[in-house]
Order: sequence, then C-alpha cells, then structure tokens
Amino acid sequence: MKPSGIYLDANATTPLSREVMAQMMPALEELFANPSSVHKPGQDARALVDAARERCAAALGCAPREIIFTSGGTEADALAVLGTRPRKVVTTAVEHPAVLGPCAAVPECVRIPVSGSGELDLDALRRALPGASLCSVMAANNETGVIFPIARVAALCREAGVPLHVDAVQAAGKVPLDFPWDLVSLSAHKISGPKGAGLLAARKKVSAVQTGGHQERGRRAGTENVAAIVGMGAALERAVAQQSELEIRLRPLRDRLEAAAREIPGARIAGAELPRTCNTLNVAFEGCEGETLLSALDLEGIAVSAGSACSPGSLEPSPVLLAMGYPKALARGAIRFSLWSGNTEEEIERVCAVLPAVVARARS
Repeated sequence: MKPSGIYLDANATTPLSREVMAQMMPALEELFANPSSVHKPGQDARALVDAARERCAAALGCAPREIIFTSGGTEADALAVLGTRPRKVVTTAVEHPAVLGPCAAVPECVRIPVSGSGELDLDALRRALPGASLCSVMAANNETGVIFPIARVAALCREAGVPLHVDAVQAAGKVPLDFPWDLVSLSAHKISGPKGAGLLAARKKVSAVQTGGHQERGRRAGTENVAAIVGMGAALERAVAQQSELEIRLRPLRDRLEAAAREIPGARIAGAELPRTCNTLNVAFEGCEGETLLSALDLEGIAVSAGSACSPGSLEPSPVLLAMGYPKALARGAIRFSLWSGNTEEEIERVCAVLPAVVARARS
C-alpha cells in the first residue's frame, strides 16, 4: 500500500503490507470466534494464534511458549520492566519513552550516558550494573538510528548476573535479531504489520501487569486480537526474511540524502560516526526550527518527523539529542528522515532538490 506523496517517516509507522493484510483477512471474516472458547470455531481461531506464535518464535530463535502477545511495543516494554518487579533498573539516557516511563516507577533507576555521537558509555554501564535487577537497552535508537552493541552489553550483564531486556522495535527488519537477550520487545506496525500488535519474548519469568483473565499463560490478560496477532507473525517473518534485501536497497538512498544534507551549511548529522540502521537520517540545521522544516517539507508533499512520533505537538527539543550534548537551539532544528521499502531513487532525488531551498526559507 503506497502512501500519497513522499513518505519518509517509517520509524513512526510503516504502511500495512498487502501480503500481511491478506493473511489477516480470515481472522477478520470467517474465523472470528474467541480463541479461548472450547468449541470448534474458537479452536479454529486458537490455531491461528498458535501458528503466529510459532512464526514469531522461529524468527527470534526461541520457544513458542516464550512469546507473549501484546497491544504493541509500548505495552511490551512496560511488561518487561514492571513485570519483572525490579528494585533497581539500569537503562540509557536515550531510551524510548516506552521504556523510560516504566523505569521511572522503579525504586532506583540509573540512566547510562552517551557520547556526542550517541555511543553508549560501556564503562559507566559496567559500574552501574552491580545490585541491579534488570538492564534495559534498545538495539537501535528511534531518532538517530544508532545501533547499540547489544552483544557487549549482554556480556556485561551476564558478568554481573543481571537480566537484559532489549527494545528491538526499531531494529527489526533493519539489523539481524541474533543478539543475546533475556527479554525482547517488538512491534508490528514498524515492520509493515498492523497497529495494535506487538510481543514480548521472555526467557525470564514475568508477572502480569494487565490482570484479569488467564490468557498468554497468565502473563497478559485480555481476549487475544487474533487478526493483529496473525499480522504480527506474518510481518515479523517477512521482515527477518527480507532484512538483507532492505539493507541493500535503502542504505544507498539514505546515503544520497545524507550527502545532500551535508552540502547545506550548518548541518549536523547525528550518529554519523557510528553504525546506524540503513534507513535513518537525523539532521539538525543551525538557525532553524524543526517544526518549521517539517511543515515546509509537508507543503512539498514530503512527510518527515521532527522527533519521536510519541511526542506529538511538543515544541521541546529532543531529549535524545540533548543527551548527546546538542545545544537546545540546534536540537530544535533537527528533523528525522526514515525510509521504508517503498521509497524510490526518484523520490530521494526530489527531496535532495528541494531541501536547500526549504532550509533557506526556514532560516529567513
């Protein structure tokens, strides 16, 4: 499904794949029964949930019983943090609000700093881990695309005996999901699946945060959204299978866009010195307001973001960029381009052509 205009906000959400939608349709039409019901229609719906669970487990290399379906990445993150009942949690200064929010409810929370390029301070992480009940570190940053060294983080966690939760919402489909974890969160709508679907894979015991029924082995109450769960399984399987192909397609397009941005005086690329996801470019322009740039590009038919889509209407500078040492004025001038599989070379050339004039108008 192709959005109108030039859509460069895939880190906020992606279009629903026709292939995924087709696999969801039986659960929206004839297989509509409650999967907890014992009659045949209910068990037919249960079979769809079970099949999706197996697909997700195969994609992550875990057991199907370790998959807990949720309403999205936010709920999965909350379940990982609050469901493990930690006394002390260690996380980073640039985590998504879906992690930082639950962490704020933990008795002790330590946020590990990053450098000006977005590199995680592993020495600070090592010092913070003793006495922690949980460490929560994202695999890839939603605003900058910076990829964290999860294998090294996991080694430090093992050394300290601390379980590791990985928020892999922005990593799925862009980097291999073969890193170590004790808990990992994913969201369907970031990988061309439906909104309202996510999962937490848990090798560590978690207690229900949303209580009521005994669905998901008592770890997440509520009647399963069968169609969304089917979409989660289909989207994750598809994303893992096509990850290398997406990398080959999108990285040159992102790099072309980055080269054009660098030609504009006063441009600063976030995380350029570090490994980044293939689709993400965060660029701040001195003397600009990100919201002004966003609006100007929108008038050109180009959809981008001025930061996290989970902070709509906010005029405050990005906490991620501030944690990287950006001055507030520069952080306010940042916009994020995030590409998806449907973007074309012609679209990127169009953006490169209009960007200098858009920045000049915003500065004036």
